[in-house]
Amino acid sequence: MTADPEAVSETFAFACGDCGETWERTFTVLFFTDATGLGAQEYVDEDGAAMRTPLADAVCPKCEGRKVHVMAPGPGARPRAAEHEDHPHHLHFPHRHKKESA
Repeated sequence: MTADPEAVSETFAFACGDCGETWERTFTVLFFTDATGLGAQEYVDEDGAAMRTPLADAVCPKCEGRKVHVMAPGPGARPRAAEHEDHPHHLHFPHRHKKESA
């Protein structure tokens, strides 16, 4: 492995499929190259914990559920904001058309 890995910062947005919680986390991604030239990477979270990938290891901070969906950063707050908008909700039914008599 290389002594000084290349590091970049990457942010992911998460949504829990169990409770609906949304959150974002920023990770430092370390890229290594071994002696044979194969690449590897490791993610380090904001708390300093290293993991292979946050995409498979994500756990909901609210309910500790593991049915977590990963999205591009930014839209994570949209479902929650829509949930709290101050507007009446209406049921939407398909339009019915009168049958014409022949």
